[in-house]
Amino acid sequence: TDGLEHVKTSDPATGPDTLFALASVGKAFTAVAILRLTDRGLIDIDAPVTGYLPAAVTASAPALRGRTLRHLLTMTSGLPDYYTESFFSAALANPDTMLRPETALRTVAGDPALFPAGSDYDYSNTNYLILGMILEEVTGDDYAAVIQREVLAPAGITQSFVSGSRPLPSGFAQGHSDRTLVRRYYAGQGFGDGGILGTARDLARFYTALFDDRVLLSPTALEAMLTDAVGADYGMGVELTDGIVGHSGGDFGYSSDIRMNLATGAIAIELAASEGADISWPWAKVSGD
Repeated sequence: TDGLEHVKTSDPATGPDTLFALASVGKAFTAVAILRLTDRGLIDIDAPVTGYLPAAVTASAPALRGRTLRHLLTMTSGLPDYYTESFFSAALANPDTMLRPETALRTVAGDPALFPAGSDYDYSNTNYLILGMILEEVTGDDYAAVIQREVLAPAGITQSFVSGSRPLPSGFAQGHSDRTLVRRYYAGQGFGDGGILGTARDLARFYTALFDDRVLLSPTALEAMLTDAVGADYGMGVELTDGIVGHSGGDFGYSSDIRMNLATGAIAIELAASEGADISWPWAKVSGD
C-alpha cells in the first residue's frame, strides 16, 4: 500500500503530490544512503569521521576527533548544533554564501564537544550535515546526485529532490511565517540534515520500500538503523517509540511529520506550509491514541 489513506496536507485543496520542504524528515534519506554504501563496503560506520573528510576540514574542527560515523548517525557524537538563530538569519540574508555545508560547519568548528562520544544523546543537525559531506567525499558526486541514485530511484520516488539541484516548480507549497524570502531560501543548496523537498506520496513510498518491502537495506543495516543506541528513542535518522518509527521536521515556513506502525504497516504523514504548525496527527493516527 502507498499509505495515501493516511496522508494529511495543510490545505484540503492540495493533494499527496504537492511539494513541501521536508526538513528533518529527510535525515532518514541521508542515513539510508550512508548505510547502502556500508552494505557495499564503501563506508565503515565504525571508522573515524576524520578519515572521510578533507584534512582542511578536520584540522579546523578538533571536536571531530574520536567520533565515528555511527556516532553521527545516532546523535551520540556530542557535536554542537550549527543550526542556530544566528546561522539561520545569515542564511536568509545571504543564501548564496551561507548555504554551503563547509560554511555551515565552520560556524561551530571551533566549539568543544558537549560530551564524550557515545556517552549520551543530543539532537544536533551538525551530525547529518557532516554525513552529507561524507557522501560527497566517498562517491565524488554532489549530495543531490547521491540521494537520487541511492534512495529516490531505488524507492520509486519521482517528484522529490534535494533543494538547489533543480528549479523550484510553480506548485511548490508556499510556506509562510513572519519572515520572508521563502522561495529564494529553498532554491539554495540542500544539506544532509534536511535539504529534501518532497511529496506525501513519495514519502509514503520511501517508508514502504524501507520498512515494509525492505528493498533498500540489508537486514543487518536495517537492524542498525532501528537500534536505539543509548535509550533516547532514536535510531539512525528515525525516532523509535513503542513500535512506531518516524521523524518530525521544521524549517523556515514548513512543518512535517511521518509515522509508521511497524506492526501494521500503517503510515501517516502531515506536511504543513506553516512554520511551527501542530503536527501531532500522524502519531495519533498510527498509534490509536
